[in-house]
Amino acid sequence: MVRYKIILSLFVLMFIFSGCGTKRQYYTPDSLSGHVSYDGTLPADIMDSVRDGATLENGQLITNKGLSNVILPEGFVYLGENEGRYIATSKCGEVNIVDASKNIIYAQKFDISVASARLKGNLLALVLGSNEIVLVDIKAQKELLKFKQDDVFVLDSRIAAPYFLGDLIVFPTLDGKLVIVDERTLKPIRDVVVSNNKFFGNIIYLQVLGDRLVAATKSKVVSINPKSMAFLDADVRDVIVLENRIFVFTKDGKVILTDADLKVLKERKFTFATFSGTISGDFIYMIEKSGYIIATDLDLVSINVYKLPDEIETHIFTTGDALYYKNHFFKLSKKQ
Repeated sequence: MVRYKIILSLFVLMFIFSGCGTKRQYYTPDSLSGHVSYDGTLPADIMDSVRDGATLENGQLITNKGLSNVILPEGFVYLGENEGRYIATSKCGEVNIVDASKNIIYAQKFDISVASARLKGNLLALVLGSNEIVLVDIKAQKELLKFKQDDVFVLDSRIAAPYFLGDLIVFPTLDGKLVIVDERTLKPIRDVVVSNNKFFGNIIYLQVLGDRLVAATKSKVVSINPKSMAFLDADVRDVIVLENRIFVFTKDGKVILTDADLKVLKERKFTFATFSGTISGDFIYMIEKSGYIIATDLDLVSINVYKLPDEIETHIFTTGDALYYKNHFFKLSKKQ
């Protein structure tokens, strides 16, 4: 009888805590400045997206320039573009580079999937799913370097691509480091540890502005210039770098404005907001998962909220003035 009462009590406690702890709370704006309607449709739904582009279900691409006529081979998704050459990969580790005429100008098969890639001239920089960094001369069909990094267990789906910086190549690894390689000697010259978390610890953001490099994992942002290095701890959803300002968007609906050295200048909290994407320019536009656009000036002073036609449930892609979602798009200049 006593055993029965203990078991019953445990079930009651589980019911109480599960009922109170799993209910999701949604962002609700105090007021709306207007509604947004779609400006047009895409040939197919978005099936995959990265920071620089998206792949439609029919193989067609969206890049920062908008909808492209390039169609990838079946089973491939977009990773990046350089001078009219498009990098694509399959789940099986195949890499293709195709031109605007859909000709395959490079093809290679790796033993494991490709996490991210960047192309400059004949050099293809890759980060593999095994946390190996690879540099390939696509003209000579030759592997120039390959370094294995520490093993990782679980990845954040937002994976930054390598960056060509003059004679340097910056590889963002899956274990939270920046490996800087000299392009001339093909040797690593410096490692920067952003985060050492083996669970979801990969670099999710990497950008260079002038002589400053900004990178982030899900838990930390780093800003590096030739004279100094600064860190900011945050639960990072996204990062935007605009001249001498850095905007950090957190998973709990906070926007942190810092200077170039990550000194916090201002914070703004949007209770229960979940940011699915951002658009930047003269204003910052935050795409909120419940179906809103939160617009703010660069000083985080004025706030205007617009209602989207849909909640954000799948992949989205944003350019400097447009949002692409499912098989729809709209331009910011057309909001009303």
